[in-house]
Amino acid sequence: MKMLAKTAAAAMFGICALTGAASAATINLLVMQEDWDQESLVRNNRIQNAVLSTINQTLNAPAYQSRLRQYGIEGMDVYDETALTLNFYQQDRQRRTDEELISVVRSIDNPQMDIVVPYTIYARAVTEPYSGIVKLQMSLNYRAIDVRSGRFVGSDNLDLDTKGVSFSGCAAGLNGTPADPHCIKEFVSLNGEKLARNAGNKLAIQLAALLGRQYGGGGAGKAGLIDDAPVNDAIETDVATLPHGGVGGGVCDNIPTTFSVTFRGFEQRQMNAVEEYMAYWKCALDLDVSSSDFSEITFSYKTRSDQQRILRNIRLMLELMGVVAEPQTQGSNEIVVEALGIREN
Repeated sequence: MKMLAKTAAAAMFGICALTGAASAATINLLVMQEDWDQESLVRNNRIQNAVLSTINQTLNAPAYQSRLRQYGIEGMDVYDETALTLNFYQQDRQRRTDEELISVVRSIDNPQMDIVVPYTIYARAVTEPYSGIVKLQMSLNYRAIDVRSGRFVGSDNLDLDTKGVSFSGCAAGLNGTPADPHCIKEFVSLNGEKLARNAGNKLAIQLAALLGRQYGGGGAGKAGLIDDAPVNDAIETDVATLPHGGVGGGVCDNIPTTFSVTFRGFEQRQMNAVEEYMAYWKCALDLDVSSSDFSEITFSYKTRSDQQRILRNIRLMLELMGVVAEPQTQGSNEIVVEALGIREN
């Protein structure tokens, strides 16, 4: 009887383990370099490969694990194009069109891909007319497509600082010394990797929310919607209980500075909450609305706080609101916060 009981217990454990494995969703995903636009960086160069590796790594193990687990997903199963297509596709092809990329990914049958992510990189050096400073302007454009149906499931166009990022060190030609080609490529690659990490994390959350249930994830049903996610344990208050002066902390000993703070992709009720939160931040001197429309609002925010503290306040506010977004700095006094759109069906 004891042996029978042990056998039954072992069998039940095995069934539970199989059930847990079955409910752990996975998405087969292929990221492809799209370079048909003659102004984009050509496929398979040093910068492109650095960006591709970073996107793949980010999708394989995204930073926002707590968000993904709500949908039964901890990462995507990311595959290498060369490894999958080596036996039937010419590997050195460049300037590939959409039609070619989709045809290639649909020809892969072991394993079949669920999602294809074509991306394009644009980069150029521009010279300031008055100072002669050379700056990098760079953008990454991507979209995600359901391989089987052709359904669009996500996209974005990410830019570095729109004013450009100054080349520095050996990547900048100074005192008659020409810029080193190796340093230039490394500088551009590092900035491209930054865009790739942002793109990978955004796309991972979008795919998890949209496809978690479709491909077997049960996490969303257990944890509730993304808006029901628990906030950071370090946050134990909300705006209604804050004393006037808010969550800032520290001494307001900086020179008064006016920041332009834009919130993009927020609902009207969220915009109202944002304005209420910002009114409670410490060191605030004045808060005005510079512009507003259906999905975007820009505040003129005069404060004695520094930029670092403002960014911290924004991140804490986003945690309290349950909104997935990340503040981006542009220049010395501009901050843009763009909410990540999430769909579950």
